[in-house]
Amino acid sequence: MITPLFSVRQDEDFIYIDIKVTHIKAQNVELRADGDIFMFSLPPYYLRLHFSGSLVDDDRASASFDLETKSLAVKFPKENPGEEFSDLDLMTKLLARVGEKGQNDAAGGSSTSEVKKKVLIEELSADHNPDDQDMEDGLTDAQRNYLSELEDAENFDWQITQELPSPEEESLLSAKYGFNLQYSGFLRQTADMGNDINDLDDPEGSTIESRSKERIEKENTKFDMDYYLSDWLENEEIPQLIEFKPSILRSIPQSLQGTATDVSAEIEFTELEKKRMMNLPRRTYIIDSMISLKSVYLGLIPLLFGYSYDVRTTLDDHTSESAWTIGKLAANISCLDTSFTSVSPVMIACTRRSLAYPLYRNWELSQKCWEDVYYLLRGGKRAVLKALLDVNHVFAFHDVYYVYSKIVVEDYCAWIQTAR
Repeated sequence: MITPLFSVRQDEDFIYIDIKVTHIKAQNVELRADGDIFMFSLPPYYLRLHFSGSLVDDDRASASFDLETKSLAVKFPKENPGEEFSDLDLMTKLLARVGEKGQNDAAGGSSTSEVKKKVLIEELSADHNPDDQDMEDGLTDAQRNYLSELEDAENFDWQITQELPSPEEESLLSAKYGFNLQYSGFLRQTADMGNDINDLDDPEGSTIESRSKERIEKENTKFDMDYYLSDWLENEEIPQLIEFKPSILRSIPQSLQGTATDVSAEIEFTELEKKRMMNLPRRTYIIDSMISLKSVYLGLIPLLFGYSYDVRTTLDDHTSESAWTIGKLAANISCLDTSFTSVSPVMIACTRRSLAYPLYRNWELSQKCWEDVYYLLRGGKRAVLKALLDVNHVFAFHDVYYVYSKIVVEDYCAWIQTAR
């Protein structure tokens, strides 16, 4: 578990705790106050604070997340209004386990009570004979050992030891990735939650160069020649998938699919798509160089390819595996790879992944998906936006993969509306 950075302040009636987290999903957050103990849990984050006074967990307690500062603001009322909580700036003391806090207070002279710990290992004398006391208290050796283990468990300190990350550790976890390389720390949240899309061994400690190198190595290892040959020679479903025409392509006018004339206004959004657009963040994107702008545009291609593959292979009916499929085929999601400088390397990477990872691994099917991507781009920003809104919906409501909506797809949905 990771101990997040935090700060604490107070007024006459409340304790205010600001917890630094990169992103939260409301249904995964647990906040609780029990006497002088405050607990916060959001895997992989965990925070337990021990105050000098007691808190009350009632309707006056509240919490809100600030997107700008990426911090969770928590407020709990004091049990005794006007009571002054001491040492709120001493983080180590607040993080200490209950027993450790008592020992520290005793050592500092603030308490005369001693914290008694059970000796876990007792040295016996050389002439000790366990048979002498067998059954003397009416218990067998097995029963006595069992009771001893129970007593050990009762006296054991089960509280998790918490340590704030050092500045050196923070600097090692400062990898930038996602849309326009503006995110960091998000992949830590899903590390222990079964993130099967992620192909990087250490995403938070990676660089642009290392991500590209690791992607290629993983693709080379994953490619299975026997699997590929089996799909090429024996899979009777693939011709049907190649012949299928996804509904999003049917919504693009034929004039757009065969000419360069921009009549994209003919593409209309459904009420559901309009609602999804209303839920997008209102952000202004500052992309400060032509190299960065080109990288952002190239990042559209893997998303559209993964989407085209999924809607074609599921016959327009997304499944529980759709997020995994799209994410695995998109190198800027599965490997956070944004090293591409032209269209050709992006196409090569996506095609390699389509022949190494998903259920159907067929060259002709991959080429058909590229045709779909071409027509989506010919449809203009409205056709691309329709596809991106669908991709974002697939990711946003997944228990684990929602993080990719936040760091990649959601921004693309908002940015494409103002892109040229």
